[in-house]
Amino acid sequence: MLFEAIHWMVDLTQQTDITTFAHCYGGIVEIDLRQLLKQQSTIRHHQAWTSQRRVKRAIPDIEDVEWNSTLAYVHDRHAVFTFYSNSKDSHQRTHHIKRLHGMLPTLNSMQARKPNLYPTCVCRRCELEKEDNDHVWKCPSAAETTTEIWKEAMGKINEWGVQATNSYNAARKREYKRAVDRGRQVPRPVPIHWWPPSDADHVRGFSSIGGARAVHSGSPAPDRDEKPMWNVSDLLRGITPLSMLTEWSAVFRTPMSIAKTVLHKFVGYLEAQASELIWKPRCSATIAWEQSQGISAKDKTSKYTGPRGDWSQGYGYITHDGFCPCGASLATHDEGRCPGATKDPRAADERLLESLLGRRRLSMMERMGRIPFIRI
Repeated sequence: MLFEAIHWMVDLTQQTDITTFAHCYGGIVEIDLRQLLKQQSTIRHHQAWTSQRRVKRAIPDIEDVEWNSTLAYVHDRHAVFTFYSNSKDSHQRTHHIKRLHGMLPTLNSMQARKPNLYPTCVCRRCELEKEDNDHVWKCPSAAETTTEIWKEAMGKINEWGVQATNSYNAARKREYKRAVDRGRQVPRPVPIHWWPPSDADHVRGFSSIGGARAVHSGSPAPDRDEKPMWNVSDLLRGITPLSMLTEWSAVFRTPMSIAKTVLHKFVGYLEAQASELIWKPRCSATIAWEQSQGISAKDKTSKYTGPRGDWSQGYGYITHDGFCPCGASLATHDEGRCPGATKDPRAADERLLESLLGRRRLSMMERMGRIPFIRI
């Protein structure tokens, strides 16, 4: 006898033994209420974070960031929900967070804090331009170093690709063996082979990153986009763009997981080397200049009660004429309002409601729970 499958529908409003229902914007809450409140709080905090001007400037497109990799650099691959901590780890996380948000103590910030000690904020390496969080990674004196770091990272891609491919094939074999041991009939996995991309393939893969082709070739070259969202300096700060992952995955002709691992190691190498070869030499040059000016470490940490410098430029950045402190052109603003997310709890609640109704998926930064960092 065959039975036709029928979906059971329960109208909670018709239940007589339940007298009270939780509602969210007119809809009955059918999930754990405590989890809903935690999720609402997380999304509201996320909305407040994305509405900050320094975040808009430092991270132009939050939706185009591969956060698993990016946060792995910030937290040195230590999960944020553990109690692991020491002085070195805390110092490194602080540095990575400040770098990601454009909050490094560059000379323009120091001048705003203590104008009595810093009459100028000219970069002490190139001595040509004022130093802010954008100039640090684009300084003319660091151009040759950036090119060397890039070429070293490109020379390691095939090695990383072979390792990632071998790990991928081994994982598929383990899954196949487990399925066979459980008596399941599954097809035998076909091994994936790593095919070393050509130089032209790589150029197509990072063509969406502003300045990448110029760094790669060692000479200026036009970018594919007139106004690219990301630049090489963003990769040096540890940001992994999703758009670059998508394009490079097509170049590699491999599953997305392999391309993600290779790109994670590529950006991680750039980020680590930039700290050692760009940021630290910058600090050494700045400290040498401070000592020549008679500025001691005690002077920098002592309390200052005089008039402050101009902070209207935006934390860590210098705002040029015709631009907003968020980094965008004033012409892109709608009636003077800064583009991007705004600090609006109701807008955050609407995103939560749409996710509950299945109309959108929450981003990783909006979700509760553990963050599965990519391991090296």
